[in-house]
Amino acid sequence: MEYQAITPDDIAQTDGLEDWSVIDGPAITAEFIATDYLASADLVRTFAALAEEHQHHPDIELRYPGRLKVVLTTHDTGGLSNHDVAMARRFTAAARDAGASAVAD
Repeated sequence: MEYQAITPDDIAQTDGLEDWSVIDGPAITAEFIATDYLASADLVRTFAALAEEHQHHPDIELRYPGRLKVVLTTHDTGGLSNHDVAMARRFTAAARDAGASAVAD
């Protein structure tokens, strides 16, 4: 998949990104909460495997008691791209599959 730059405004109009917010950089971020710390650590591993598979790597922060903060951006475009959108959707689906939920802003 070729990188296609997108704008923060495009993100707001894109389906499937309801759990994600635009932050400075620009980047998109979401926070998920799992049932406990070990479940959130397992979700980090799932996200890392997806990132490796698709060669698009996020920043992930694991917090007690079971929260994950994920930040996506595309360094090659200096901002947001179609790859960020695709990975955000994959991460949201993986989180839901694992029983985690998005934390509302």
